[in-house]
Amino acid sequence: MTSAHARLRVAACRGRCAPALRCPEHHDRLLAVDSDPEALLELFEIAVTWHELDYSDEPLLGPADWLDFADAHLWRNPERAERAFGMALDVVGRSRVTPVAAAPLAEVIELVRG
Repeated sequence: MTSAHARLRVAACRGRCAPALRCPEHHDRLLAVDSDPEALLELFEIAVTWHELDYSDEPLLGPADWLDFADAHLWRNPERAERAFGMALDVVGRSRVTPVAAAPLAEVIELVRG
């Protein structure tokens, strides 16, 4: 990491960011969601798989911290960053919803025959 990169991190964090210390690489990827399509896709990949994969050994910031993270940083495009984190959290929340069980095929056929 260059000193310029470290200065950018401190400026974006307003000098008070614990995630930058805990998981610096993921922190920097999250900082790029409003300007880098690959970083945005990574955020959504984590959101989609959050309840399916075990991320406990990964040095990353989880969904419970995303809104605080977004609020604590300066963004090139604040509206885009807000939308990205909000949508990613929506994806995480939707994956916890248990789908309604479909009616057995025999019941559907009987309803159609009516």
